[in-house]
Amino acid sequence: MNGPGESKHADIGISLPGTGEAPAAPVFIDGEKRLTLRGEGIAQEFQVLVENYIENRFGSGSAEKK
Repeated sequence: MNGPGESKHADIGISLPGTGEAPAAPVFIDGEKRLTLRGEGIAQEFQVLVENYIENRFGSGSAEKK
């Protein structure tokens, strides 16, 4: 995502820091700011959040169960 405004409209979105900014990235889930990821592991931490979101919302293998 680009910025907080756009991130708020996604199911799960992240607003990444710009060049030269501190490594802090607000995360929006279902339109609400839920947390801010900080440090060098932002991408890995966000990936885990996305995977958990998908699992909680859609379930594992939901397309295969039909």
